[in-house]
Amino acid sequence: MNEKHALVVGGTGMLAKVTLWLADNHANVSVIGRTQKKHRQLLERASDPARLHNIAVDYHDLGALETKLKRAMDEHGPISVVVCWSPFYPAVERIGRVISERTDNWQLYHVKGSRRYFDDEPLRVPASCLYRSIYLGFVSNGNRSRWLTHDEIAAGIIEGVKNDEDRAVVGTIHPYENRPR
Repeated sequence: MNEKHALVVGGTGMLAKVTLWLADNHANVSVIGRTQKKHRQLLERASDPARLHNIAVDYHDLGALETKLKRAMDEHGPISVVVCWSPFYPAVERIGRVISERTDNWQLYHVKGSRRYFDDEPLRVPASCLYRSIYLGFVSNGNRSRWLTHDEIAAGIIEGVKNDEDRAVVGTIHPYENRPR
C-alpha cells in the first residue's frame, strides 16, 4: 500500500492534535517543530509513533529547510497534504516549491492569525498546489472575548481540512475590534 505523506509545520505545539489526527486517519506525518522535547511529547501521545517523523529545522534557514524536506520525501514519499502555521511566507513558498518538484497535485492548508484575514500579503504558490486558508479568530461572549484554546484551534483546523473550503475561519473575526487585547 502506498501511504500518503503529510507535513505539519508547527505540529508539536498548537497543532499537535492536528498532527495526531493526520497520523491516525491519513498518513505518515513529517513534523517541523522547534524543540526535540515537544516532539518526544508528541510521540508519547501518538497511537502509532512510527508514523510521526521529526524534521528538526529552523524554517528561517531556507537552505536547511529545503535539504531536510527533500530528505523527508526521500524517506517517506512525496507529500500530498501540508498544514502550515507559519507567518514567515518565504518558508511557506520554499516548502511549496520543493514539494512541487516531486508532487503533481497537493494541498496546502495555511493557518493564519485573524489579522491576515483583513490585511494579507500575497503568497506565491505553485500551480500544482491547491491552496486553502484557515484563519484563527477568537470567541466572543457577550461584552467579553478571548482567544481560542489549542483544543478549539485543532478542532477547527481539522474541520477546515475535512470541509476543504477556500477560506475557513475558526471562531469569529467579526467585529474585529472586539478581539481580545
